[in-house]
Amino acid sequence: MNFVRIFNTLKLWMPMIPTPGRMPFNLFSSIRLLVACCGLLLACGCQKLFHDQDALLKGRTVAVSMSVQDTPPPAAQALPHAESAAPPPALPLRPLDQRLLPTQQPVSMQPSQPLAASSERPAATARQQLAEAAVVLTERVMTEDLVLRGTVLVKGSLIVAPQATLRIEAGSEVRFSADPTLPQPSRLVVQGRLVISGTAQQPVLLGPAYQQAEPGDWGGVVLLGSEKKNSIEYCRIEGAQTGIQAQNAYLNARGLQVTTALRGIELHGSETSVQGSTIRRCDIGIRLVDSEADLRDSTIRENRQGIVARRTSGSLSNITVSANAQEGIEWEQGRYRISGSLVAGNRTGARFVDADGQLTLCRFHDNRAHGAELSAGQVRIRNSSFSNNGGVGLVLEQVQGMMTGSALQDNRGANLENRGQEPFPALLNWWGSADQQQIVAGILTAPRQDELPLIPFVPFLKERPATAP
Repeated sequence: MNFVRIFNTLKLWMPMIPTPGRMPFNLFSSIRLLVACCGLLLACGCQKLFHDQDALLKGRTVAVSMSVQDTPPPAAQALPHAESAAPPPALPLRPLDQRLLPTQQPVSMQPSQPLAASSERPAATARQQLAEAAVVLTERVMTEDLVLRGTVLVKGSLIVAPQATLRIEAGSEVRFSADPTLPQPSRLVVQGRLVISGTAQQPVLLGPAYQQAEPGDWGGVVLLGSEKKNSIEYCRIEGAQTGIQAQNAYLNARGLQVTTALRGIELHGSETSVQGSTIRRCDIGIRLVDSEADLRDSTIRENRQGIVARRTSGSLSNITVSANAQEGIEWEQGRYRISGSLVAGNRTGARFVDADGQLTLCRFHDNRAHGAELSAGQVRIRNSSFSNNGGVGLVLEQVQGMMTGSALQDNRGANLENRGQEPFPALLNWWGSADQQQIVAGILTAPRQDELPLIPFVPFLKERPATAP
């Protein structure tokens, strides 16, 4: 087959070779023979390239010019496998700042010592767990209305879908047990509506699956985007990370008790009305951020901090904030209106920073540091008292407003101190004495360049006003 192709190729080439008339026949025959031999050698040498089974140019018509070495290059050898690099030595872990860790407090603590979570919790087997419950719910997602009564054990979390309502009847106990395979504690997450209908005689209990609750044993109640009217009446919440956490939700609570929690109530972008409730033995009693709050007839005591508010509008009426280890009230920005309330036995009674508000018929006494501190903002103080505080009764710094009909006396540091350059009128108040020199001795002011007083207090009352608490 190959010789046929060679012959046909030569047959095509021959007519192309000119035959000069003067060239003798023998020379012409010799040239034709030479050309035929060259074609034969070329075809034999390239046979492998064109016609072998694995030829790269098989079936193609190409013009090739190449030179082939007599000896092939040495075969490539596989590179040796690199030895597995030893892992870098682990960096030593820095010990966690102990200030960030809550500390275990003894059970028989004084009122001024708040309860905080222990950094080393005893083993679960060493604590007495709840006996078998009548109803057990495991990682339940409620898509329809549900009523809980009696003793209920929730293993994992219980989620209330947006279209569903969870009702818990009076006298019920709902206990939560964490899934040991998950890093987060169990929670009651409400996207729909929550209605707890306890009574003063038969309150509802929400707590961990232990007889003796400790802070952080379970996650607590989370109102997640639930703008429906969530109602909680006469309910005890124990041992939670956050007793009730509302995220863009509405909460109406009456007769609520939150104890032994890291945070009692925490609101973000939410609205709440709390009446006749008690928040105690928590790290922070109530924390309000970008929210609206109405607190009435309630007690916040024996926490590390009582009420912490940021950019919040709040009305506090007839509340008691006492025996907290640090600030009873810390309010930054926003607006406040506090009336008929007692702030006593804290380190600092109240601190308001860049916030506008009113203090009416309030009593700040027996706080270990200052009774109240106000920095920037505006305030109107009427018929209130600041007495027997370890520091200054009322501290002002760049505050605008006025005070009248109030009583300031027997504070160990001073009755009033103005640290800024903004005059603060304090007319018609009782300073614990009718002697003007004694009144002046109880008022501290910063140095001032002009002759205008920073605390104008004349005229002053000659006796304690009956309207001051």
